[in-house]
Amino acid sequence: MATKKTSTEIARKKAGAPERLAGLKGKETTTMAAAAAVSEDKPLTDKQRAFAMARAAGESVPNAMAQAGYNEQPSYGYRLDKMPNVRAVIQQEQAKYAEAADINRRKVIDMHMEAFEMAKLMAEPASMVSAAREIGKICGHYETKVSVNVSGSVQHEIHRFEQMSDEDLLKFLSEQAPAVHQLEHDPEETP
Repeated sequence: MATKKTSTEIARKKAGAPERLAGLKGKETTTMAAAAAVSEDKPLTDKQRAFAMARAAGESVPNAMAQAGYNEQPSYGYRLDKMPNVRAVIQQEQAKYAEAADINRRKVIDMHMEAFEMAKLMAEPASMVSAAREIGKICGHYETKVSVNVSGSVQHEIHRFEQMSDEDLLKFLSEQAPAVHQLEHDPEETP
């Protein structure tokens, strides 16, 4: 049963509509790339803000979506998670949590170093590796940064592949397999 909105709620929604809709004109967020291209200044909807708050509190993407009231597929949540305006709110809230807990990166590393030393004394190599791995992650040693610049023709091909159904894409790949196999085994003989 739908709840009836009051005239105040309707007026408030209409008043904010131009501002909300202005950020949407000409924008679609159906791909990760499009989601990542959303302006950081774009205001969040109530659901997006609730999602960001849940993510900042440590919830997984599907749990944060459920808490925010989304019924969409989890892929929408992962796109939300890539939007710069949502990421900014998540980071602001995480900073608040860290400040309230009086914790920073250095303290976390120190705690893991202490755990590493305790594991070393107890001769637990698996725990030592685990602590070392976590320290490495905190320090950014496991991050892979890839930058790819593509020309307009390549972007067109990417767009074409994104529009293909799974069946069409598999058919295309199976047709190209002999050519790829040829290149792998005879790199000098490029077509």
